[in-house]
Amino acid sequence: MSDRSPSPSGYRAIPFDTATNAIAKAGGGRLPVSRNETLRAVDDRPDVYEAILLGPGEKKIDVDVDTRLPSAAIFTFHKEDHTLGNLLRVRLLRHPNVVFSAYRVPHPLTPNFELRVQTDGEITPRAAVIATCNVLIKELGQLSREFTKEYELRKMANAANQQQAHE
Repeated sequence: MSDRSPSPSGYRAIPFDTATNAIAKAGGGRLPVSRNETLRAVDDRPDVYEAILLGPGEKKIDVDVDTRLPSAAIFTFHKEDHTLGNLLRVRLLRHPNVVFSAYRVPHPLTPNFELRVQTDGEITPRAAVIATCNVLIKELGQLSREFTKEYELRKMANAANQQQAHE
């Protein structure tokens, strides 16, 4: 039985060499060196940087007013994921004027999330998100300064310990 004859299941087996040649023709005539390279050649995942860098004319945030609820809006964050979504949601819920805050990721393979915010009407959802972002920036700046200080102290302590060990 040759490789090209139908198998008992009715499917025709295609030899690896034939598939490799087809991929090489599609890839400009260069033959892959190994089977792993063949698998990488047909990998259609986007480059990593495409998940974090905005393209020309692409906006970071889109805002849609939610007409079903008073003082509500849906913010779509592009090139962001659960990390920022959950951080904003939790911090927004601490805001005194925010009634509701939740996020969802429409599809796990796209780096976008939608943040729904509803306020009590004293401030707009946009103002609540901006105020929350400003608070988060301050808190993360403080965390960075404290971490750097502790890192430098640890580095000095280790240097002193090594110096004492050599004496």
